[in-house]
Amino acid sequence: MAMDESFPSILNLNVGGFVYTTTLDTLTRDPKSMLGAMFSGRQRIAKDTRGNYFIDRDGALFRHILNFLRTSELCLPQSFDEFDQLSAEADFYQVGDLIEALQIFREDRRRNMQLSDGQGCIIVSVDRYRNQLLLSGRENLIKEVFQGYIKPSEFVLTLLPARGYVRDYRVPWKPGSAELTKADAFDLLYGHGFDLEGCNGGGSDGDLAGTQFQEYIFCA
Repeated sequence: MAMDESFPSILNLNVGGFVYTTTLDTLTRDPKSMLGAMFSGRQRIAKDTRGNYFIDRDGALFRHILNFLRTSELCLPQSFDEFDQLSAEADFYQVGDLIEALQIFREDRRRNMQLSDGQGCIIVSVDRYRNQLLLSGRENLIKEVFQGYIKPSEFVLTLLPARGYVRDYRVPWKPGSAELTKADAFDLLYGHGFDLEGCNGGGSDGDLAGTQFQEYIFCA
């Protein structure tokens, strides 16, 4: 009979080429999960050439699995759209609470995007890396708020099922094509009865000034 394997309290995992450092307590927090079984000491786990414990799964998505085990909360970025892939990973690792949390999160996202005839949301995205201002939302809402501000010839509407929603439209303004600043966009939205409901950013170098992407959600 093979002896139980002993694991250190802090260990490194190589998941599909992504290396994570975590604790044994975190990995075994859900004893009914695949990770709980793997790191129970009753199984032998493969190691890579550097001695990291190796799991042949999606390395990028594993961070969401690990963060859920750490906090018991599902925190996904606003632009996240890999629900099918993450659900497949949650099923593989058999983290029951995460499977349930994903279902709830997905349903809440779907309900929030089902807009009534008299209400809606417009998302203002500021891409500082490309120096662009983008608008997402229903076409009629965007035209109502912004068409009178810019020239018709400059209002180029591009149908794009962004973030997985077929009713999502985006209107890009490149530098020089229209002088619409973030402040102007905010003023127009407030003037049409919209309120700022949330915001997020990404690509930060460690402070707010380094943020290269910002997103603001306005709802009426």
